[in-house]
This record gives sequence, C-alpha cells and structure tokens, in this order.
Amino acid sequence: MKNVPERLRARRLRMEELGEQGFTLIELLVVLLIIGILLAIAIPTFLSVTKTANNTAAQSNLQTALTGAKTYYEANNQTYTALDTSNATVSNISQVDTGLQYVSAAKSTATNVISVYVKNGNVVELLAWSKGTNECWGILDQTAAQASGLWGSGTAGVGTYYGILKPSTSAQCTASNTWSPTSFLTTGFPTG
Repeated sequence: MKNVPERLRARRLRMEELGEQGFTLIELLVVLLIIGILLAIAIPTFLSVTKTANNTAAQSNLQTALTGAKTYYEANNQTYTALDTSNATVSNISQVDTGLQYVSAAKSTATNVISVYVKNGNVVELLAWSKGTNECWGILDQTAAQASGLWGSGTAGVGTYYGILKPSTSAQCTASNTWSPTSFLTTGFPTG
C-alpha cells in the first residue's frame, strides 16, 4: 500500500518525460461548450425541417387523393356518389390505387390517412392531418355550383379549393359539412 503514491509519482514523471499529457479540464469544458452551441443551432433547424416535411407530405397526399377522387368521378358516370360510404370506416375511393388510406365519417390521424366527405354527388372534401404542426389540410372539389359552399360563401362556385385549419386537433380533422378552414385559396394551399 505504501508503494501506490510512489508508483503514481513515477508514472506521472514518465508521462511528462515522454511528452504525453492528457486534456485539461478547461479544454474538455470548451469542447463541450462548442458541441452545446452547435446542438442549440441544429435542433431547431431540424425540427423546422421536419414540420415543413409533414405539411408537404399532407399536401402531396391530398393532391394524390384528389387525383384518385377525380378518377373515381369519371369512372362513376361523373358523380362522387358512393365515394364515401356513409357510416363505414373505409371509403370506396380505396378501389382506386393511390397508396393512401381513406376513411369516411372518421378523423384523419396522419398525413397518409385521408378523411373523405361527399355532398350531393358533386362535391368532395378531402382532409389530411399534419401531426408535427397540428394543422389540418383540406381540398374541396365542386363539379357544380352550390347554394352555399361547404367552407363558406366564397366556395359556392365550381372549382377546387385548398384550405388549412390551424391550430387544430386531429379530432377536428374530420371531413364533414361543418369543417371550416382558417383560410382557403383556389390557386393552391395557403401558407402553413
């Protein structure tokens, strides 16, 4: 036991002679500080990119769903009737292979789950939930003028409308005659 301090001293002297020195505490703290600063910059950027990607995925999936709905419309004698089967969990649009999951009378729970609502056979509403931003994205396609539009008086005419409801919950992302976006456009999706 008495030799332990002597051995440690001898080892330290050998290391000094060979020029081997370890990192000092200050050097280690500086490295940790630099890593912390880099993480503080990188993490918010990463989260922002992830949220933007979720919104883009929802919008892209809605465009795909709209293409599938229009294909169904053309194949079904130019009517959306029976596109969403009332009180069922899976829409008939599933017969058109879009790679998405469709639900009627139910909420969208993810960007690839599209909530579907049909009114009078000539109006279809498609919604997708973006979990990262808590935003519900929607497309409303009308093939005939309506007395009153589903999303308000500005959507009574024939055309395709793009909307967003923010902030929202996934429970609010259910296609129905009462869904009301915070903003909508006819030229493409509003900014998220």
